[in-house]
Parts: sequence; structure tokens; C-alpha cells
Amino acid sequence: MSNALARRKLVPRHPRELDFAEGIPVNWANGDVFRSRFFDAFSTTLPEGEKFFIVSLRQFKDRLQDPALQQELKDFIRQEGLHGILHNAYNNRLGRQGVDIELITEVLRKFFAAHTKILSPRMQLTLTACAEHLTASMAHAILGRSSHLFDGADERVRALYFWHAAEEIEHKSVAFDLLKNQAKVGYIPRVLMMAYISIVFHALVFPILEHVLRNDGYTARERIGLWGKGLWWMFKPRRGGFYFDLMGHYLSWFKPGFEPWSHGDLEAYDRWIETYAESGDVRPATEAAYAVLGKAA
Repeated sequence: MSNALARRKLVPRHPRELDFAEGIPVNWANGDVFRSRFFDAFSTTLPEGEKFFIVSLRQFKDRLQDPALQQELKDFIRQEGLHGILHNAYNNRLGRQGVDIELITEVLRKFFAAHTKILSPRMQLTLTACAEHLTASMAHAILGRSSHLFDGADERVRALYFWHAAEEIEHKSVAFDLLKNQAKVGYIPRVLMMAYISIVFHALVFPILEHVLRNDGYTARERIGLWGKGLWWMFKPRRGGFYFDLMGHYLSWFKPGFEPWSHGDLEAYDRWIETYAESGDVRPATEAAYAVLGKAA
């Protein structure tokens, strides 16, 4: 099993074996309310976000003359489209719990539509490349130092996020390559956009998370306690803090000579890929990767 930091092949996969219709606990992350609902809130942003990413890259497809790059872009679009489909299915579970998914989706649709109108195609691509780096940072953390987040988690939700993480790793350089080689966007614009999207990510996810907690019936006092413990989990300055675990990968973006494939451990990813190739099922692939991470812990 290779752990070399080198570009991986994009393979769109549709995990039809994942069924979110029933049986998943409300607080699926080993009973942790904030952790469960943070990832649930994050999930609600993904279908509309994936649509924006696809459109922003499609605007540059005619500039690609190399058939290999054209195929890579097609595979990126297929992967992102499937991510939207699966997270829509997962988000329907939240709707059945009383979360106003239609309202959330409409707000997000307007948010991305406004950026389509305001930003030039080059800046739309820059926003997408920054967002893809954020998700790649999370993906490497999930398939690495932050795998403990899924200890005791429902195996279907763990499989959803491990599958998504694996494919985010596979296509983590596609938007950046277009940004650098076709759009010719320089260092300062991409750094400023990263600062912007880092703020906007929380401005979107945190209000959705608060809405979900209110829907769950927690009082104001209870929610303050959940936020206090949850923000400590996210921001605590030592291993086990979610952002601490991914910060090194995230900050690599700010290096003038940044290259996506110069960062990120791939051992668990490679085991996930090997097992999926053998089984065709994201669940055993996830458990195999999880076992590697457990042994490394």
C-alpha cells in the first residue's frame, strides 16, 4: 500500500447501498449533540454548494485542449454531482425531524446565485478553489488525525463522510489547476478569497446549526452549554481539536508556492480505495480505512 504524495485518479462512485431512511440516531456521533449536528448542518450546505462549484469549473472547460484534463474535469463534475445527490438524501432525514430544509436550501440558493452575479468567472473559480481546499483539509483530517470524530458513530453516516472525504482528496487539485493554469489568478486574490470563504463558511453553517438545535427542543441555557463545549471541541489548541488537526493542511494554501499534492497523509485513503475496488461497497471500505486509523492512533 503506497502512501506517496502523488495525484490520485478520479473515480465517480454512487454508493446506492447507503440508506438514510430510518434507524440513524438523532445524535449519531456517539451521542455527541454538537458534533452530530455540526456535521448535519454542514451537510445541508453541500447540494447547493456542489452546484456552484460545477458551474464555476464548466465555464473553463473550453480552454482545456488535453483530453486527459477534459476527462478529469468530467469526473470532477460527476463526483460533485453524486455528492449533492447523496447529501440531499441524507438531508431529507433532517427534514423528517422537522428541520426546515426547504428554507435552508432557498437561502443557500440565493447566496450562491448572488455570487454568480457579483463575481467574474475567474473569481467564481477562485472561490471554488478555496472551498475545495477547505473541504480537502477536512477530508485529510477525517481520514487522518480526526478520525476519532467518528468513534461510536452510526456506520452509515461514517461511510457517507469517509466516501465523501476520499473523493474530495482525489479531486482536490482540479479547481486549483484551472485557477493557476487557465484563469491565471495570482497569489493575492486567492489569499483574500480564502480569508473571505473561511468567514462565510461559519456564517452559513453556524446559524443552520442553531436552527437545528432549536428544532431539537433545547432551551436557550442548554444551547449555550452545547455551543460552549462544541466550540472548545472545534478550536481547542491541541490534538483532538478539529481545527487544530486540520490547520497545517489549511495553512499550506498561504504558501506562495502551494501545490495541492504536496500535503496530506494518504495511508487510510489508499486502504479505502483498495477495499472499495475489492468490494464495490463504501461500508467495508470505510471500516478498513477506519481500522488503519485505529492502528495508527
